[in-house]
Amino acid sequence: MRLLEALLRSQGAPSDLAALPWVESSYYVGDYSRVGAAGPWQFMSGTARFFQMNMTDEIDERYSWAASTRTASRYLLYLNRLFNDWHLALAAYNCGEGVVQRALSNSHQKEYGMIELPGETDAFVPRYSAALQAVRQLEREAPELSVIMVPPGLDLRILAAESGIDPDVLSENNRGFLREVTPVGQRNWEVVVSSSEASIAFQTAWSIPRDRYIIKSGDSWSSIGLATGVPVSELMEANNSSMPLPGGFVRLPESGRVPVNADAAVSAGFYQYTVRSGDSLGGIGALVGVSSREVALWNDLSTSAVIYPGQKLLLRGTPPEGSGSVAIVRSASEVTHTVQAGDSMWALSQQYGVSVEQIMELNDKDSAALSIGENLIIKPE
Repeated sequence: MRLLEALLRSQGAPSDLAALPWVESSYYVGDYSRVGAAGPWQFMSGTARFFQMNMTDEIDERYSWAASTRTASRYLLYLNRLFNDWHLALAAYNCGEGVVQRALSNSHQKEYGMIELPGETDAFVPRYSAALQAVRQLEREAPELSVIMVPPGLDLRILAAESGIDPDVLSENNRGFLREVTPVGQRNWEVVVSSSEASIAFQTAWSIPRDRYIIKSGDSWSSIGLATGVPVSELMEANNSSMPLPGGFVRLPESGRVPVNADAAVSAGFYQYTVRSGDSLGGIGALVGVSSREVALWNDLSTSAVIYPGQKLLLRGTPPEGSGSVAIVRSASEVTHTVQAGDSMWALSQQYGVSVEQIMELNDKDSAALSIGENLIIKPE
């Protein structure tokens, strides 16, 4: 709580917003919702990318206490400027600014509580208010967690060992680093540590080898394993079971900790659906028994978004039979088409009696966009 308050204040946002992750995620840094929102502030991937949060196979800043809180500050301050009302800003954080704007345009009233919002959002703001009242009753304490800057390519397990920090605690506070290593590159990275250990951790991070552990007098496989959180058997295997003399070094194997985002969408039951001609968000949602709003949320879309044949959407549930494959229509000889002005994927599919999916599959296309002069395979032999 105190760390979040400090981070919010540093961005010019009200520290009271530190109560919001209680409602969003119960302060669980690894939270992943049924609609694909992630981290303590529950960012959808599209929103996170819009605010330029890093999401790669090495890092997902939605799971970073520091990065996600700073981004949430920027987003909430933007929403408050947009609506000039914190209640409406919080409502928009929950259901999207477009939903709130449409509700305002459809009502003579312009205040929260007087406009028609989704039921979940109607409950969201009062829940935040209740959480805030509870938070305000807590005793004010100095932050027990601090943020330090560390270099790229730093193995957090080595930092833990060299600083005397519990490696499991360090890893848990920094789950955004999916491999327990800060990404290599030109920039430095923020790491959350105990305030009492911040000074030694900062000094150590900038004075040790970043990718290897230096052997000290009295070290053993067991002591190194305990300090780094790496099983002894894995340490020995990674170093051919040979313990170097003091001053030598051992390399740590790739982290065996399960990344916080591992198979998040798969474990939530998502699969990919290819939009067909005539589809609508409502009709697609009906395939798995949900509303168009649910489908829009899963895919970072507004409910009024235009979808097109060939577009890939995420759905949650049981895939319709045959949805994962494309039935290929063949001919005696290969049929091709050179794209001309006015052509569309849908028009070509009707002209040649094939599906949009077939044309996309045969031409290895990720979207239905066409370029004049492009040569397309329509039917294989």
